[in-house]
Amino acid sequence: MALIAFLLAMTVVVAALFGSFTVKGHSMEPTLLSGDRILLDPLHNDAIERFDLVQGVEPGPERFGGGAQVVKRVIGMPGDRVAIAGGEAPVVYVSPAGSGDVFRVVNPAWRTRVGTEVGMCCDRGGRYDRNASAGVWVTVPKDALWVLGDNWGGSTDSRAFGFLPVADVSGKAWLRLLPAGSFGGFDDGGAELVEVSGPVSGVEEP
Repeated sequence: MALIAFLLAMTVVVAALFGSFTVKGHSMEPTLLSGDRILLDPLHNDAIERFDLVQGVEPGPERFGGGAQVVKRVIGMPGDRVAIAGGEAPVVYVSPAGSGDVFRVVNPAWRTRVGTEVGMCCDRGGRYDRNASAGVWVTVPKDALWVLGDNWGGSTDSRAFGFLPVADVSGKAWLRLLPAGSFGGFDDGGAELVEVSGPVSGVEEP
C-alpha cells in the first residue's frame, strides 16, 4: 500500500511539473487570477465542450502576440454560428451546429467588465468587424473553436485573433493547483445559453 501511495504521489508531482501552467494576465478574471497554477488534461481534447476552459496557442504573427499561451472559455464549437451585437451591453449569440435555434450567451463575469470593448462581431475570421454597424453571423470552422475571456473588457481572444485551431489546443483546464486555498476543479462559471424567441436584435446575415 505504501508503494502504491508513493507512486500515486509521484504521478501527481510529475503531472504538476510537466502538465501545468501559470496564468499570466487578467483576461480570465474573476475565474482565474494571474499567478494561479493550473493542471491540464491533454488527453481528452476530443471531448471539449462549450464553456470548458482551454489552453492554446494564440494564432497570428509573433509581433502581434501570436504564439503566446492563452487560456480562454469555449463559446463557439465547430460548425456553430456566432455573432456579437456590440454596444454598451454587448450580446453574444450562438446558433449551435445543425440547429436553426438561436441562443444568447449569458456569462455572469461579463456584466461588470465590458470596459471599452463594445465592437460588432464578426468578420469571416471570427474577429471584430470594425466597419460593421451591426453584428454579423459567422460559422466556426470544423477544426476550430471560438473562445472568449471571462474579463470581457480586458481579454485578447477570438474577437482579436479569430478562431482557435483545435490542433493548437494544449488541453482543458482540469485543476487549480495553486494557490492551495483555491485548489479544485472548474465548472462552467455560471455561463449558460438562453434561447431567443423572435427576431435576433442587432445581428445581420453576412
